[in-house]
Amino acid sequence: MKKSRSIFLGFVSVLLIASFTAAQEPVHWDVVSKIREEGFQRSQVMDIVGYMTDVIGPRLSGSPNMKNGQQWAKTKMESIGLVNTAIEPYGEHGVNWDNTYTSLHMIEPDYQPLFGYPLAFTRGTDGKITSNAVFVEIRTRDDFEKYRGKLSNAVVLTAPPLNVGPSFVPDAVRRSKEDLERMSQAIVGQSGRGGRGGGRGRGGIPANLPPDIARRVGQLQQEISSLTRSVSPDELNEFFKSEGVAVLMQPGRGGDGTVFVGGRPGSRQDRSYDAAMNSLPMVSIAAEHYNRIYRILQRGIPVELEIEIRNTLDNSDTREFNVVGEIPGTDPALRNELVMVGGHYDSWHTGTGATDNAAGCAVAMEAMRILKAIGVQPRRTIRIALWSYEEGGLNGSREYVAAHFGNPDDGIKPDYDKFAGYFNMDNGTGQFRGVYLQGNEHVRPIFTEWMKPFHDLGMNTLTIRNTGGTDHLSFDRAGLPGFQFIQDGIDYNTRTHHSNMDVYDSLVPEDLMKNAVIMASFIYHAAQRDEKLPRKSIR
Repeated sequence: MKKSRSIFLGFVSVLLIASFTAAQEPVHWDVVSKIREEGFQRSQVMDIVGYMTDVIGPRLSGSPNMKNGQQWAKTKMESIGLVNTAIEPYGEHGVNWDNTYTSLHMIEPDYQPLFGYPLAFTRGTDGKITSNAVFVEIRTRDDFEKYRGKLSNAVVLTAPPLNVGPSFVPDAVRRSKEDLERMSQAIVGQSGRGGRGGGRGRGGIPANLPPDIARRVGQLQQEISSLTRSVSPDELNEFFKSEGVAVLMQPGRGGDGTVFVGGRPGSRQDRSYDAAMNSLPMVSIAAEHYNRIYRILQRGIPVELEIEIRNTLDNSDTREFNVVGEIPGTDPALRNELVMVGGHYDSWHTGTGATDNAAGCAVAMEAMRILKAIGVQPRRTIRIALWSYEEGGLNGSREYVAAHFGNPDDGIKPDYDKFAGYFNMDNGTGQFRGVYLQGNEHVRPIFTEWMKPFHDLGMNTLTIRNTGGTDHLSFDRAGLPGFQFIQDGIDYNTRTHHSNMDVYDSLVPEDLMKNAVIMASFIYHAAQRDEKLPRKSIR
């Protein structure tokens, strides 16, 4: 692989210069060299992520795919030489849900197959239904009377059309020098997953918004009409059920056939079997298809749809699980201390969960494989964890931290003081560019030295900023040193995150190879240093 070899050879010059440079924080350049050679010349990261995505497929927590995937991950960990592997239960998840079949078609006034997906944790249809589409706009209780007796067996369009059109900015971008400089100069209190250029993004989302806001704008485009309603979602659901509505349909945020789909509204708060069974079938379809149906209805022309959705709901075992494995520590004084690495294994059900977050899990597993392959003997134990139901609110990592370490507010566990640090990947396929310090200035000089072997890879930015929405927060909130890497955004926010386009083809192999090498080096150095990573003050 010529590119990989050039990356390795380019490192030699860095190695020679750095070997003459004394640093306060030791860098094991000999081990870094071995990590780079193994990771760039014999990488298995794409094979690992390919099996997770192409073979196992989407991994919604509690689904059969997730359970199969967890068993495969445990077996894979053992095959690369990890020990103390386990599929570890941590608590209740709620109903186990899976979509097994979806068929969507417009029959009249013209035939068109429709592109869409059911929302997770909703019921399926009672077999195949053929019915007319009806656009319904209810803002007050008085509006109920407009539709009473008119919605039996109807497919109800629940939102206005979504504004989509040509995009005049690229979907995929890398972090600019200016963006990284701004991050490095940031002050405590700023947060986010990185910036984008100006212009307009997919689904009518302004592309110059910070990514966290941009993601919410897309959701708000669908939710905005509900802000002026005096009718609650539960009231709407009960009205539609009482009127015999067959299916609720909404435009999927996104454009060019990208459909962003998550769970039923309220499913974070109530994932019970009864709540799912009490819901109506709900489906998101490509905005372009939804908009066509809406425009035809506005002309007063009937639209006939044919829909069949099969969802399975199982309440027999509502527990959830994380998958863990270890490289044992060898130093008698430090081997009971713990360095951790990981990412969330669960995904939504539309794509195959490639960038969110098989990529992070595969990088973590490849980092562990590299360390085993080069035969290192870490002083501390290094443990990998593949979390479940991060999409429901960091559930897997949050419960793991509570069970194993505790926190100062609720009481700490014996292993709390033995914890050395956690490193996470969960911002898509983009290469590492640095680390979010999470307000912890104590680690800045440490990470500054650890990044030096990878300056040639563009890994040179530290920001005091926090970043939200990934499993490192479960550690950080407990007062433990937990970190997420700064990554190039690529098309994570515009195209793949929680969408049907979150597939293997969206991955950048060279970026994942770089990330696995950097991850392996970071966790190795965390396991070797004399002291645990310093912790920030909790107030």
